[in-house]
Amino acid sequence: MRNIRLFWQIFPACVGITIFSMVLAAWLATTTGRSFYIDHLKQEIRERALLIEPTITILSQGQDRALEEFVRQTGRRAATRITVIDHDGTVLADSNEDHTLMDNHAQRPEVAPVLAGATGYSLRQSRTMGESMLYAAIPVALKASGHRGVLRLAIPTTSFETMLASLQWRMLAIGLAVIGLAALFSLWVARRISRPLEEMKRGAEQLTRGRIDQLVKISSEHMSVEMAGLAGSINQMAEQINRRIRIIIQQRNELEAVFSSMADAVVAIDADKNIIRMNQAATGLFALPSEVVKGKAVQGVIRNAALLEMMECTLSHNTQREEKITLFNGTDPILLQTHSVPLRDEDNNSMGVLLVMNDLTKLNRLEHIRQDFVANVSHELKTPITAIKGYVETLLDGALDDADNARCFLGIVVRQANRLDAIVDDLLTLSRIEDRSNKHEITLAMGNVGPVLESALQTCALQAEEKEIMVLIECEEGLVAPINQPLLEQALINLLHNAIAYSPESSRITLRGSGSRNMAGEEFVHLSVADNGPGIAREHLPRLFERFYRCDKARGRDQGGTGLGLAIVKHIAQAHNGTVEVESIPGKGSTFTLTLPRAAA
Repeated sequence: MRNIRLFWQIFPACVGITIFSMVLAAWLATTTGRSFYIDHLKQEIRERALLIEPTITILSQGQDRALEEFVRQTGRRAATRITVIDHDGTVLADSNEDHTLMDNHAQRPEVAPVLAGATGYSLRQSRTMGESMLYAAIPVALKASGHRGVLRLAIPTTSFETMLASLQWRMLAIGLAVIGLAALFSLWVARRISRPLEEMKRGAEQLTRGRIDQLVKISSEHMSVEMAGLAGSINQMAEQINRRIRIIIQQRNELEAVFSSMADAVVAIDADKNIIRMNQAATGLFALPSEVVKGKAVQGVIRNAALLEMMECTLSHNTQREEKITLFNGTDPILLQTHSVPLRDEDNNSMGVLLVMNDLTKLNRLEHIRQDFVANVSHELKTPITAIKGYVETLLDGALDDADNARCFLGIVVRQANRLDAIVDDLLTLSRIEDRSNKHEITLAMGNVGPVLESALQTCALQAEEKEIMVLIECEEGLVAPINQPLLEQALINLLHNAIAYSPESSRITLRGSGSRNMAGEEFVHLSVADNGPGIAREHLPRLFERFYRCDKARGRDQGGTGLGLAIVKHIAQAHNGTVEVESIPGKGSTFTLTLPRAAA
């Protein structure tokens, strides 16, 4: 087979791909738009038919003149051709033509399915109207004949065909312009790639003449890193070719054994900066199939400058490096503990680089949560302790002699002690739920969730009455799920307590219980608490269920909360193999929803 210059391999391929892509895009746009429009017209014309079907049925029992007049007037007003056909195909009335002169319609494509008991559609050229029409036919009861006839409606599609043709011409013009620009760009890229290779070819020809001792002097001023590296490797190619074959076999066997047992992401890169292999963890990290990336240039696969810099440094200095690098999966950061190690052959010569990436994202997130938790616990405990200590010292300094101030100070001390006690109780509750959940000691039994809602309402009734808040229960009958009633009641009480605390006086709160089924047939129970409070800003929603997290720290403490209520709700939901979600619109209120599976896990 005759060899072809690289220029003629790249340039026609790029132009061909561009042309194919444009043709494919135009075809998809045209066919999809046409299909969508026809489906929309079918639905519309069927709805029109269903709308006039009762009137046709009533008029069919009287005089034919009334039916014909109704069909004619309605068709003109709706710009729709309407035809009433008897069960034997005889046309009884038509909005555009004299029905007595029309042929038998029993074999028309849209009529035949209706006579068989279905709805019929047909898009064809009308012999009567002389233009493309979309027909839709539905069954209709004809009281005069005692049989089921056919009600057929038709609307022209000529305007759409004209618009589609105009759109195709526009797309053709745009496509030609894009193809022209792509051809110019492909020409520039092909020449930029082929020219350095031609210079390397001339240098390689020197090697074929036996001049191995001379280095190939190729200017890399306007050359890519890959090309420059390739030029430097030509001088070593002859003596290393056999050795590289052995290294490839050895490396493949080693990688197969290592990769099969590693959970960390591993990428092996050769000295030319091409990917040798990526294990499953790496392909998942970069969202790429391992078969496709093999042999590809690493710059085209890994688009992270820090990783590429580590690789370059390891290749240049032949030393290993270790850094923490952040990648982004969409908008989510991924923290990687990255090790860059030189790959060596049997003679201890460098043959590439091995990147090993350990995902620290979860560990780092847990560390931040731990630090925040420790800081929040310290702050939440420090506040009441400081208050108690300050007022006790004031009492010891002589405030006991003033009975009114002493009673006031002691009341504050009691409130702060109660707050401290509530925080400790909530921490212990949260710890017990986590411990029992981890040990699978929480017992779930099928039960009706209606009484749980009523019990939660009774517990919070006094708090609601103080603010004149109406709490309503809306629950479906017979709504059951595997639940732990005391825990589920506590979760609802926490949500209801927050709703009452943050809702304005004389407002309304709704406790709602409902069921649902997804596409896979799984059934769920949804328990929600909806209020008309101030709502929660969007930026607070992702962290709302963290321990001690508050949207408004000062207001949260004024309401007497410990900052652990929603964290307890989340762990109770998880103990029920469910989830808790929140929807909130600032200024309009919030809705917290517990979603539990209806079947036991």
